[in-house]
Amino acid sequence: MIRIDKKILLQFFNELIIKQDYFECHEIMEDAWKDKGDFTKEDAEVFFVLIVTGEYHYRRDNVIGAATSYKRALKLYGKHEYDVTAFGFTEQLISLLQERYQHLADTPFKPMNFPVLNWVYESLYDMHQDEYESYSAFTLDILERFEKNEEIVHRHRLRDREDVIEARLEALNRKLEQRKR
Repeated sequence: MIRIDKKILLQFFNELIIKQDYFECHEIMEDAWKDKGDFTKEDAEVFFVLIVTGEYHYRRDNVIGAATSYKRALKLYGKHEYDVTAFGFTEQLISLLQERYQHLADTPFKPMNFPVLNWVYESLYDMHQDEYESYSAFTLDILERFEKNEEIVHRHRLRDREDVIEARLEALNRKLEQRKR
């Protein structure tokens, strides 16, 4: 049985649909996956991490990276046939992903209109209703949204990586110390 906190899913969908920050989607779903405790690389969360990684690469014109991520996601799904509705998506997600994967090389990136269950749009509207005159205006906007903000599009290159670099340097130093012994 798949269990994921609805609050986490809403954070994920807010980044996926409203902000189109696929890097942050990856972080949210990876954290949810690792918080389970008994996680494996076969879990449904990994499938969703791969999808948003594919979207991230595709938007940046890295078709090879996108294809690799989509292929791995679809292979994982083929092996496990996850209940995507437990994560707020409709079953149509799989056919849309297959089609997207097949046409990566000959179709310029456009954000996917992710097929989600009604509660997802309704919850997102509740979060953002003060920004829209109506639910219809909200849904029209999100169906046409195309985020091009460079800080979001190129998140992994522009983020502060000082802590990652420091951790890698410490690990290298430990390894060198072990070799000396």
